[in-house]
Amino acid sequence: MDPAKSRPDDLTRQKDHAIQRPRPFRFVTCAALVAIALLPSTSAALQAADDLLPYMPRVGDYTTMCWAHGALQFLGMTTPPPDAVLCLHSGSIGIALDTATLKFVHAGHFARTIPIDAALRCGPELIQQLPALPLELSVQSGAEKYICTGRGPLSNDPFRFPVQFIDSGHFFQHFSIEGLEFTNSSGVKLKAKARVEFAFWPDRLTLTASIIPTTDTALSGDFTVTAGDRRASVSLQDTHYIALPVFEPVVTGQATLDTPDAGVRAQWDDAAQCHVVHLPDRPSHNSLGTPYPSDELDRLEKWRVTLSNDSDAQRVATLIFVPDHFQLAVGVTALLCDPDGTPTGIPVQLSKNWHAQPKLTDVQHQGPWFHGCTLVHVPPHARREFVFEMAYARYGGIPAASHAQLSLLGWAHNQFWDEAAIGCFGESACFEPGRVQRRCFIDDLRPLLTYSHPGSKRYGWSGNCGGGDFLMWIDACGDYQSARATQTDYRACGPCLTNVQYAEQTRGGELFARMSVSLERSDDYVRVLQHLHYEVRKPMTWQRLAFYQLGADHYNSTPATRVAIGNSGGLCEEWSPPAGSGAYQHRAIPLPGPNPWISIHGADPVKITPGNTGAARGLIVRSWNAILGGHKNTTPHVSIFARTDGAGARSIIELSPPPDVTRLLPGDVVDADLELLVFPADVESYYGPNETFRQALKSGANSWALTQREACGNALDVDVDAGSLQQRYPLTIRTDASNRAAAHFRGGIGFVPVIFTGLQTHRAFELLIDGKPLNQAVHGNDFWQTDYDPASREWSITYNIPQPAGLTSLEFNTR
Repeated sequence: MDPAKSRPDDLTRQKDHAIQRPRPFRFVTCAALVAIALLPSTSAALQAADDLLPYMPRVGDYTTMCWAHGALQFLGMTTPPPDAVLCLHSGSIGIALDTATLKFVHAGHFARTIPIDAALRCGPELIQQLPALPLELSVQSGAEKYICTGRGPLSNDPFRFPVQFIDSGHFFQHFSIEGLEFTNSSGVKLKAKARVEFAFWPDRLTLTASIIPTTDTALSGDFTVTAGDRRASVSLQDTHYIALPVFEPVVTGQATLDTPDAGVRAQWDDAAQCHVVHLPDRPSHNSLGTPYPSDELDRLEKWRVTLSNDSDAQRVATLIFVPDHFQLAVGVTALLCDPDGTPTGIPVQLSKNWHAQPKLTDVQHQGPWFHGCTLVHVPPHARREFVFEMAYARYGGIPAASHAQLSLLGWAHNQFWDEAAIGCFGESACFEPGRVQRRCFIDDLRPLLTYSHPGSKRYGWSGNCGGGDFLMWIDACGDYQSARATQTDYRACGPCLTNVQYAEQTRGGELFARMSVSLERSDDYVRVLQHLHYEVRKPMTWQRLAFYQLGADHYNSTPATRVAIGNSGGLCEEWSPPAGSGAYQHRAIPLPGPNPWISIHGADPVKITPGNTGAARGLIVRSWNAILGGHKNTTPHVSIFARTDGAGARSIIELSPPPDVTRLLPGDVVDADLELLVFPADVESYYGPNETFRQALKSGANSWALTQREACGNALDVDVDAGSLQQRYPLTIRTDASNRAAAHFRGGIGFVPVIFTGLQTHRAFELLIDGKPLNQAVHGNDFWQTDYDPASREWSITYNIPQPAGLTSLEFNTR
């Protein structure tokens, strides 16, 4: 969400922050370097690749957080969920917290490690098998005992939603509950302001409560928190907050974080249960005065840290890296690397916030801030050096892809929100699990490297052309059916190719949905790769059913005047949609042929404003396999739903059931690969460096031609000579037993993402393109991405290959 603007037709929104209440650090010193070149190698020899395996994440090293029965509020809600239970899930711990009564409805350790795929599929079901855990917050003042009865009612003030999400991602969930109320046995309320924060890592949960008396109240006595058999108490004369570890690691103790001091402040934080490492500020240079500094496109910061463990037991290091005075938040990616800059594949969670409302002094954790959260296992008697890197606008000289959780504290309607970007020039695509603000999952979309309006400067936010949704279901009675238990799995946050998966169920459990989204490193236009997997568990009927929407019912502000459908062979039909009001223009049109597509284009220049950009959008169906109504269906169908608002007609593109299917049955499935495209509407507005795309814009801007070009150009024709083909786009090849792969392919537009999987190590590989080594480095090893799969204990490496010409050969092998 754009921090600089606020418009009614655009989901745009706007003190430095460190996690609160640190205590003096135990054994921490740290050094930092800010580099525009490769760090010099250390005196110690580089560790062998297989030595990294004991440091890597385990199967249970993840966290998710979701509303058990769906968001508490969303646009047009008629029936609120039955309760306000928030679920926390890791491989070892499950928690169901009633945020209204402040009770652990279910909480405990699982009998066995739960893989994340099982957690996503089951939703809250595994947690619901755990017992309740007593939880009590109390204040003893003289003879009176005041017990917390929960929070107050939901507020109509969108800036003061009582459950506030701070950090949310792969390793760390951090949220608060505001407005706690305390009452004695006579029903008298304590006049005080109280709140509680929860910090959840895969192996631990800490509760930190605080209470502040109102101006006419003098608190005295003890402040006590009890959770199960754990109890902590403080005198209110000494402090007004208290931290209690509800669940602690099986093996206590932390690894040591150690390097020579170079201005980095590092502290152990009891409340967050981690080392908070503050990285000193480095001023940026902006000689041209652009919104993002043009001098900083290749900015790469490197900070050296060493983890050591002198004990006889395995330790877990939980770390949060916090840049001081953070300003360049939109597209940053963080990596944990070897001393020479080789990415290790240890994930770094990206959590950030750039929203601030200075007048709201009681809203904590406002922006701007960035938290890079990670978890590293450290074997007994081990010592290993790492480099924490932060890449910004470009990685290896090409705009980097990132996908991060964005906190909305300081903005309105606090809920889950994800922001994905190519470069640091504004949001490229946003996703809203819960569909709160406009009742849609896909929100802001923006063309890449595009001026927002005549006279604007480069490297700023382009105009918004957003709106879309995954499953949208209005049942046979005309009631909108919302989702519940929407969980997010951040599998890869960038910088070459992101991979984030969402899983949810319909409110009544009729359908299980799993959607993955990816953005790729690129310098031409935005491609959002999406995979849909739906499983029907109970019969479903409908007045409207869309498996996917481009443009949503309450968010579709792009002033386009033309709709076209076609496939790799070319155009099938094009028309100007008439004005409509809640009715279908076309229903269940089959989309035959290879790589069928839909285009919305023809932006009206008269209606283009800085808030409603000149953009064309396309949707390609790369694959479609479905069983609908018990019958196999391999042809996707599209329906066009028309709505009219004050700015004119709006067309919503829906992937829909075929006309002869009137109900879905248990066992029905949908599996689809989609590609969402966002193009600038004219060649003059694109300022990027890709001359091939510029030429295509000259002849095809603001038409269906660009969508058809992408449908053909990235339909790769692949032959694999060594290894095995897993997917054509992104091109994914599993290496053979010697970690080698070889292939050749035709096609490709932009920087084609290529993934090599099944690797037994993370380093010392080389990719040859037509017999020549691929090297896009600006700072050394900064042009490929490494990811790790704890289940298979294998690595994968992702490259982005420049636009090939004709037949391209690949050879991947050890260097």
